[in-house]
Amino acid sequence: MPLARRTLLAAAGAAALVRPAMADDVPFIVNTYGGRWVTFWRERLIPKLQPIVKAPIRVDVGLGTAWAAGFRAAGKDAPPLPCLMTNERYAVSLRQEGYFAPLTTASVPHLADVAPVARYPGDMAVTGMISPFGIVYRKDLVKTPPKAWRDLWNPEYKGQLGFYSIDNSAAIMMVMLFGKLFGSGEQDVETGVAKIAALKPFPQAAFSGQLSPMLAQGQVAIAPLDYGEAYALQKKGVPIEMVVPEDGVLMYDQAFNISAGGTEQAMAAAYLNFILDPEIQLMLAREFYVAPVNRTVTVPDDLRAAIPVSGAGLDSILRFDWAFAAKNTDRIAKLWAQQI
Repeated sequence: MPLARRTLLAAAGAAALVRPAMADDVPFIVNTYGGRWVTFWRERLIPKLQPIVKAPIRVDVGLGTAWAAGFRAAGKDAPPLPCLMTNERYAVSLRQEGYFAPLTTASVPHLADVAPVARYPGDMAVTGMISPFGIVYRKDLVKTPPKAWRDLWNPEYKGQLGFYSIDNSAAIMMVMLFGKLFGSGEQDVETGVAKIAALKPFPQAAFSGQLSPMLAQGQVAIAPLDYGEAYALQKKGVPIEMVVPEDGVLMYDQAFNISAGGTEQAMAAAYLNFILDPEIQLMLAREFYVAPVNRTVTVPDDLRAAIPVSGAGLDSILRFDWAFAAKNTDRIAKLWAQQI
């Protein structure tokens, strides 16, 4: 059965509410990032989504900070997007402020097939895409391969590490992770920052695209990195190896949230159900090397090297208290600036 018809039937309870928007010819707005993201949305996803929402579709290209600001400027009754896709780092505060509505399996049937790590308490959101990341190292430069995050403090690695800057969500996750591993818990950010400071000296990168060249050129021999980026380096012939840390895998996430206000909740639910559809999940995996969150999807053999954590392996992914992180961003940044 074609995806458009299968997804529409699966969301039959919402379908009747989707059609009226067509009468006004009001565009349904979906958001995504620039570069290959917007190209993929426009060329691959929108043509498949169009028959489902039965309305014109417009793509809003941006970043989490701008979308969050847009929601607050517009107010809860007139949200700028019916369904917001963004990192949890930006979504959590909006959720706490009441901008989003809970999801149901009646309106989003594929939600029932989503892995536990991707579901939120009360189904207030769902992680539609997971980019797992762990430790990557140069096989030609590292004698003793690391097996866990705890291994980063091996004196053998001194001066060989690369790291994310505090502007990147990964650095905040690692502050909380090291607070949990070495201190009193993930909220022990003092211990987390102090442990990272003990790894100096190391260059800092604002995003994965800056860490990759450092590894490729041998400027650093060990770094945290998402596996999709690491796989791209392997394909270029860079002698690196990916490690799935024994003490937990981290992730970049894309949280999908349905707006509580406005009149397009049914269309937003149909869109979200579309994103969670097995066919779309596999398309996303092939394009962005993200792990499918729909448990009915098996990563094919030709993608296993790029997506080493999937299926039951998603249970090894660590989730963090982003509400705490959002409230303590300035505090963490100050500690980082003082010590690192």
